[in-house]
Amino acid sequence: MIYRNCSILDILLLLLLCTPLDTNRVKRLSTPDCDDETHKVEKYVVSIRSKRPQIMFGDNHFCVGTVVAPKFVLTTAKCTMSDRKVMHLTRSMVVVGGTPNRLIEVPDTTIRSVSRIYVPKTFLSENTDNIALLLLVHRWPTNNPSIDIINLPTAEPNYDSVYMVLGWGRFFKGGPLAGNLMHIYVKLIEREKCQEIVPKLQPDMLCAGNESEPVDVHPCAGDNGGPMIVNETIYGLVSYRLGCGQVSMPSVYTDVWYHMDWINDIIQNSCPAKLKLPMLALIMLSVWQTV
Repeated sequence: MIYRNCSILDILLLLLLCTPLDTNRVKRLSTPDCDDETHKVEKYVVSIRSKRPQIMFGDNHFCVGTVVAPKFVLTTAKCTMSDRKVMHLTRSMVVVGGTPNRLIEVPDTTIRSVSRIYVPKTFLSENTDNIALLLLVHRWPTNNPSIDIINLPTAEPNYDSVYMVLGWGRFFKGGPLAGNLMHIYVKLIEREKCQEIVPKLQPDMLCAGNESEPVDVHPCAGDNGGPMIVNETIYGLVSYRLGCGQVSMPSVYTDVWYHMDWINDIIQNSCPAKLKLPMLALIMLSVWQTV
C-alpha cells in the first residue's frame, strides 16, 4: 500500500473510527493516536523490517521487537521465518530503533543489521515456544535517549495487573498499519477459562483481552512480536492474534517469564563464544613465535 500523506491519513482514520456508521467495525486500539503513556515506553520498542523499503521509509515494517540487551532484540519466532517455517536470512532483515513513527526518519533513528537469529528447536518440531532473540551486528548506542533496554521479569505475570501492548499494527482487521507507535490495554484471562476457548493452549502461552470493553481491543497484523508490559517490564509477546476483529476471542501471548532461562542462556553465552577462536589463534601464534 502506498502512503502519500500519512498525517492526513491518521486524521481521516480518527474521524472514521469515531463515527456511528463504523460501530460494527470497531477499532482495536485504546486510542487512535499516541499519548504520554506511549511516549514513556516507546524507547524500548523497535521495528523489524525487510532490508530495503518498497517505496518509502518504513513501508517494509513487518514485526515488532523489544530491546532486552545492548545487542539483543526479543520478538517471536514467527517473525523470523516464512509461513512455511523457512528461516529468514539475517542479511534480509534490519531492526530500526528510536523511530516512534515508523514512516519518519529522525535524528535518533538507528538501524541495526542482524548477525544471528535464535529460535527454540521446539518451535519447529512441536509448534510451541514462539519466541526468538535477534543478535545484532553492533550494539545500540548508549547516548541515544530514544533507545533503552527494558526490564526482564523476575517473577511470573500477575493476573490482577493491567498490561500495555504496543505495536504499529493495523487500526482494525483489514485496515491500514499505524504510522505512530500505538498501544492497547489488556488483562490476563484465567488459564482454565482460556483453555475452554483455546484447547491447544501451551504452558508458555498467556491469554489476554479486555472483557470489560465492548470493542475489539486486540493486536492485529503488524503487531506480531510486540511487547506486553507493565512497570517498564516485559511479560509477554504478541504471539497469535486470534482476537483481531473478534470481540469475544482472546489473543495469545508468549510468556516471557516462562522462557527466562533460555533468554539468559542465549544472552550470556552467545557473545563470549565468538571470542574463543580469536583468543585461541592468538595463543597459537604466540607459541609459534617462541618456537
